[in-house]
Amino acid sequence: MLQRFLAVTTLTLLAGCNLVNPDRPNPQPDTVTYGNLVQVTTDAEEPDARVVHLKVGPPRALESANEEEGRPIPPATGGLMAEVTVDPDTVVLANGRPASLEAFRVGAELVAVPVPGTTRMIGVDRVLSEASYLMDFATYRRWRLPLLAGTPEGETEGDPARINSPGVEHSPVPLDGGQVLYFAAHLRPPWKAGGTYLGARRAGLLDPTGKPGPAERSFRTRLTARGWTTPKLVKLPGFASARVVRVSWVNEAETSCLVTVREGDGKPWIGRAERVAASQPWGNIERLSQLGEGSAADAVYLAGSKTMIAFAGKGLSEQATDLFLFDPKKSKGPLPLDPRINTPSPEWCPRVGPTNQLFFCRGDRQMIYTKGVVRPLRLPGKYRQVLTEANPTRDGKLLFFCRPNYTPGELDQDLYVAAWHADGSLGAAVPVDDWRPAASAAK
Repeated sequence: MLQRFLAVTTLTLLAGCNLVNPDRPNPQPDTVTYGNLVQVTTDAEEPDARVVHLKVGPPRALESANEEEGRPIPPATGGLMAEVTVDPDTVVLANGRPASLEAFRVGAELVAVPVPGTTRMIGVDRVLSEASYLMDFATYRRWRLPLLAGTPEGETEGDPARINSPGVEHSPVPLDGGQVLYFAAHLRPPWKAGGTYLGARRAGLLDPTGKPGPAERSFRTRLTARGWTTPKLVKLPGFASARVVRVSWVNEAETSCLVTVREGDGKPWIGRAERVAASQPWGNIERLSQLGEGSAADAVYLAGSKTMIAFAGKGLSEQATDLFLFDPKKSKGPLPLDPRINTPSPEWCPRVGPTNQLFFCRGDRQMIYTKGVVRPLRLPGKYRQVLTEANPTRDGKLLFFCRPNYTPGELDQDLYVAAWHADGSLGAAVPVDDWRPAASAAK
């Protein structure tokens, strides 16, 4: 795959020699660009954007690996240069973490992943693109090229007494102002033959080996003066062998919850479980057949309602998920949400705020719909940081969400929390294991 990326890049760029007007940008197929940093300049047309100038060529580790295999990569000819536009919508990564351009030194080996449809060629020695992702080669190597010799293995085991691990922790459901947290977890599959599953092996988590899809369960933890308690399995009877039993909504009294269930390789469906008190066991999961017979997942009640349910399901194309609302006062079945919300891209993981602000994900972007407007939700910083599955506390002061570590195969997802300010902005992201609000001292 790596050789193909570079070969396609080189051939595509050299194709510019046939252009009639060498000074006119001509569209080219989008390819990942590898190169060494030469300089960073200001974009003349966009004051918030920067242009990263790269001398195009394969990274040293890639050259060495292919030479050892007897497949040397032809070097880029003619001093080929790439001009990559980086703007506030670009994800910039250094050592696997969000960074600014100042983190890269002149000569650093960088990788630019273009925004689709933005690659152009000028003459035979300049390629232009807009970056969706810009990162150091070490990050890209770990994420996309883990089989390259010398790639660090990374952490494989996790501590069951903590929340975040090398596996996947997601679907946060905070209660009691963030002092109680439900979350879902599953192990990540190995990315190479003979490897082991990655993550914390918590009591109650099924062995995923040889089975379709993740073996996922939800857990509950509570914040005390000494920190979070060891996460405990949320025991929902009747589906011990189901592949997925994931909690997506819980009332403040912890006596009612909505659950996504997937049995074997079947379609996911939504159910509800109840109990008489938080100290008592959960009752059986009742399937909510009124939500339809198709795929349905991640349901939440609207704020202040015991009947209106928002959830994610398959849209008309059956290729991507859309968001739906079931309101028994308006229809017998669920209806798709506003076209401003549902688009050809996948929309998933709906959650609601205290005044029914709608949080949802579109691809890898966290969106919020409020006051008739859809906009992305951003963490502070010059460049976009990926966050998903955002869920606010019911007092509207905190937001819990997922952030990825760029690992091979399935991304390692961890849980974070940030202040949610009155103006809609977010504070700094803090891993939940490290988060200690002042009020927790009294708990």
